[in-house]
Amino acid sequence: MADKVDLKRRRLIQAAGVGAASLAAFPAFPIILKRQAGRKVARPPSGTFSPDVEIDLVAGVSRVPILKGQPTSVWRYSAKVTKGDPGAVIPLQNTYLGPILKFKTGQRVRITLKNQLPEQHITHWHGLHSPFEADGHPSYAIRPGQEYVYEFEVKNQAGTNWYHPHTNMLTGSQAYAGLAGLIIVEDKQEQGLPLPRGEFDVPLVIQDRTFNERNQFLYDRRGPIAMLGFLGERILVNGQPDFTMQVASRAYRFRVLNGSNSRLYKLAWSDHSPVTVIATDGALLEKPVTRPYIMIGPGQRVEIWRDFSKPGVGKEITLESLEFEGTMPPGYEQQMRGRRAMGGRGGMGAMGRGMGMMGGRGRMGMGPLAVMANHIPQGSAFTIARFHVTRKAKDNLELPKQLYSRPLYRLEDTVNPDHPRPIAIGTKGRHFTLNGKVFEMLGALDVETIPVNTIQLMEIFHAHGMEHEGEENEKQEEGSMSMQGGMRGMGGMGGMGGMGGMGGGGMMMSMVHPIHLHGPYFQIVKRTPPREGHGLGYDTVKDGFINEGLHDTVLAMPDERITLIKPFTDYKGLFLYHCHNLEHEDAEMMRNFKVV
Repeated sequence: MADKVDLKRRRLIQAAGVGAASLAAFPAFPIILKRQAGRKVARPPSGTFSPDVEIDLVAGVSRVPILKGQPTSVWRYSAKVTKGDPGAVIPLQNTYLGPILKFKTGQRVRITLKNQLPEQHITHWHGLHSPFEADGHPSYAIRPGQEYVYEFEVKNQAGTNWYHPHTNMLTGSQAYAGLAGLIIVEDKQEQGLPLPRGEFDVPLVIQDRTFNERNQFLYDRRGPIAMLGFLGERILVNGQPDFTMQVASRAYRFRVLNGSNSRLYKLAWSDHSPVTVIATDGALLEKPVTRPYIMIGPGQRVEIWRDFSKPGVGKEITLESLEFEGTMPPGYEQQMRGRRAMGGRGGMGAMGRGMGMMGGRGRMGMGPLAVMANHIPQGSAFTIARFHVTRKAKDNLELPKQLYSRPLYRLEDTVNPDHPRPIAIGTKGRHFTLNGKVFEMLGALDVETIPVNTIQLMEIFHAHGMEHEGEENEKQEEGSMSMQGGMRGMGGMGGMGGMGGMGGGGMMMSMVHPIHLHGPYFQIVKRTPPREGHGLGYDTVKDGFINEGLHDTVLAMPDERITLIKPFTDYKGLFLYHCHNLEHEDAEMMRNFKVV
């Protein structure tokens, strides 16, 4: 594959306004990460593609007001339509988020990405079924001042997707700095449904952030954060803190994206109404499903139907994240339970504000322990958004009984019904692994090499101590001891006594991993729960999984096995699969499917 990577879509331009000035404009955002070595020569596109819509997309440096006082330095996307429907770009106000990109099934789209950041960058269209050259593979990352031209036909059904960085070892820091935006795809079947539209079709992008005293983002990926993932001390919705919205007494469609680096949310309504889901990841369901709560991991999307006519005018309904367990290392969860039992909830006056945990409130230049000092622990309960019913609606919609008809994949459609391809979550020394390997830019194993236009049966499972024995286990034990020693050398986490159970393989075996597969959506066949005596805390999350419909990301709980059917259609090339805990991804928990 290495000799066939097509670089024709990269184009050099003169760097303008990027360099020392841009770096100085972003002083409070520490990027303490490795840089990818080596560059390839950029060449212009072939010019044979005839687009219906052309968009210029800029990734650049900006300043926006988020908290009261000083504006926050961010990295953000901006865009404009240069050809075709001007409604293809919908700017958002009062946020660092990029504009909504709205496409129609069958459109041919050309997007010219312009990198005005002080480091290399590439953008991924998360959920879109596009060619390898247009998928945002990190091998196509461009330097400051360069352009990259994406060309693709929109083959997706109607749904909600998103775009974000996919730069090797820099995805977490760039996304955290603000680079993210929604993609909405429409088609004729979805447009014919009686669904909320216009002001009643509302995006809810949920993220967590930590700020210093000057209202600047704090981020550090070293030490425990590289293992646990970044967890912030404030919850933002659509880039805003303490999100509150006035609504009418009628039905709304909420397009919910978990845009956080590593945080999970257990979504529920404060009035204990069931959560009604009409779409998963990028596509509408065949019919609505209800759950008492919804588990949503990084990168996942759900579309929620909520009718505010039931509480009536003058009422307030809040969207909550409920308590849960079983997604983090035992030592971490024991410490968090102890703090909650002692009432350690300092500073929770505003929605999603930090809990006064894990040591003092150190800030500037204090490193990863200070960044985590006041974080909201994974699995804590907090309010995400408030909805005030302030007016009576003139009309309303009934929830459709049927939404979107599509044929389901069957086991007999797969080319390997008796031999599912593995996605084995494991550890090797200090690294997370997939199928026993860390990321190789252009590499793929035999089990990762897949014929084009085939439908594959696959299984995601945790391999620690189960499938791999002997020498591999010895290596994992050595890695675990090494990591535990490193944690002790750091003095634990904010004086918490070393966080038992956080070393190497033992830690990762006890963690949830949101696994994202690039390319066409997959269908979940079944979830095999943890074995008896394993998977502590599983009962606090299991009723929130949506297995119906189509997905591109799935939460793999500790000791859980997930069987799925995934097509590999239309396009050859390298298509990534990885953990969407972005700190795990940047620690090279990522591999390629090589479609041939």
